[in-house]
Amino acid sequence: KLTILQSLASKVDQLIVGGGIANTFMLAAGLPIGNSLAEADLVGDAKAVIEAMKARGAEVPIPTDVVTAKEFKADAQAEVKQAGDVQPDDMILDIGPETAKKLAAQLKAAGTIVWNGPVGVFEMAPFEHGTQTIARAIADSSAFSIAGGGDTLAAIAKYGIEQQVGYISTGGGAFLEVLEGKTLPAFEILMERAAG
Repeated sequence: KLTILQSLASKVDQLIVGGGIANTFMLAAGLPIGNSLAEADLVGDAKAVIEAMKARGAEVPIPTDVVTAKEFKADAQAEVKQAGDVQPDDMILDIGPETAKKLAAQLKAAGTIVWNGPVGVFEMAPFEHGTQTIARAIADSSAFSIAGGGDTLAAIAKYGIEQQVGYISTGGGAFLEVLEGKTLPAFEILMERAAG
């Protein structure tokens, strides 16, 4: 996934990260992530993406608050914490309300939005606020929005915003590969046909 972010960092005005990948960026920013899902070996790559965006006068917004729990369960005790206050036995399962509000404002100001993936464990009620806020912001935005991937589609269906998303792709991996600039076999055939 980070190779995609690296290639996007040279093309987009803003790059918002959420979910497990945001934890890797939090690590890169020197924040504690406790017992959260992250890819420690990709911290260097995350730093490179942050630097690439900074060089273009943009930034990768790192969550300032998060929703944590001690266990991965729908009835787990959810706690909103400042990003710096995550404890060693905490799992980050969503972005916090302050972060969600900031990201929503950025999305509403965008011209084009490409959405791939929720920002928290939206299938569980205590950890769905972030994704719900992002979904609503995309729905309310006047931007042309493109959404892709199974989890993204599930979130779009859950919040009933199908009509407000410009284009929905069912392919997750393929969708990201196209964004990365890779040529897919089906595309090649279509191009050849168009040229022929």
